[in-house]
Amino acid sequence: MAPARPDETMTVVTREEPIETPSPAPEEVEKSDWRVVLQFFLVPLALVAVLVTVFFGLQVLRARHPDPRTTLDDLRSKGGFLLPWVGDPKRWQSGYDLSLLLRAGGGSGAPLLQDLAAAFGEARRSGDVKLARYLALALGRTGDPRAGAALASGLEDADEEIRLFSAWGLTQIGDATALPGLRRAAGSDSDGGVRKMAVFALGQLGDRAGASVLREALADRDTDVRWNAAIALARLDDPSGEDVLIEILQRSMTQSARPERTAPSDDLSPVLNAIRALALLHDERSRAALERAARSAGDEEVRATARLALEAAAGAARRTSP
Repeated sequence: MAPARPDETMTVVTREEPIETPSPAPEEVEKSDWRVVLQFFLVPLALVAVLVTVFFGLQVLRARHPDPRTTLDDLRSKGGFLLPWVGDPKRWQSGYDLSLLLRAGGGSGAPLLQDLAAAFGEARRSGDVKLARYLALALGRTGDPRAGAALASGLEDADEEIRLFSAWGLTQIGDATALPGLRRAAGSDSDGGVRKMAVFALGQLGDRAGASVLREALADRDTDVRWNAAIALARLDDPSGEDVLIEILQRSMTQSARPERTAPSDDLSPVLNAIRALALLHDERSRAALERAARSAGDEEVRATARLALEAAAGAARRTSP
């Protein structure tokens, strides 16, 4: 055999085998299909269902009109296994709703007065202070004198706000049987807010037998109590608090007008009430004080109110003259 020449090459032919790609298992194909369905269909549908449920739930709540009886039954509910330890927030919320319903005239409180008074007593005994406060407001808003006994007991409560709301409630129902309790509160309650409310109530209810308590309150350590006592006495045609009323008025005359004040009624309410009280006394000292205020008070509203008080007093004098 002759040797191969250098310029000749050898060609090697190989057979190329195809590479086989493994096909996915049927289980994986099924999982992939479910993933697509879940992502593009079920999740959006679930979201739409939740939104629709919330929408119609809100519509049902808006259409529901609670009444005092249902609300009272809700707050007297004993349900809830955590109630002995944490209390039931729905109870005080129902008490709040009940007070609002009665204020808005959502039905008469007379049919449920007995149960309402019982609920007030239960709340006080159980120490549910927040609920008892709202129930005192609800009792007052019934306007029923039969609520006086329950509210009078509230004047003896350890919580000052329950005593305050009870005094307010007694003012609203105007029951004369509550006057002894209000006199005690006006003279000896430890909280200034309660004494102030009791003093106001005695004047509002026209308690002439309690005038001596009001005169003692003129020396109270709380300024608001003194001012309210003077106004209450003027309502009873008693001039004992005239010096206090003139002092209130004098303070407004020594202050310059403040144009930047945005809520004058908040700042001037003691002065304006003092003017109205002085107009009830119909004597020379009160008239002279009103005339000074009408001329030289630092606030235009004070001057205008003093002028109106003088005109009203003059008209009353003309009507009573022979």
